[in-house]
Amino acid sequence: MNEKLYKIWLLIEPKTVLIALGVFLTVLGLGIHMILLSTNDFNWLEDGIPAVEGVRAAQVAPQQM
Repeated sequence: MNEKLYKIWLLIEPKTVLIALGVFLTVLGLGIHMILLSTNDFNWLEDGIPAVEGVRAAQVAPQQM
């Protein structure tokens, strides 16, 4: 790896980079969800399929050895 790679952090404040990255990823995630909700195929809120209530775990049989 390059020995001078650490010098990038002398130009850019690490705290600012992490905050900007977090803001960017949050806006990107919200944007993707809003785009999906605006389509007919991927709108999970108004698709007419009711939410499943009371899902039970499958019965697990003990293993025979």
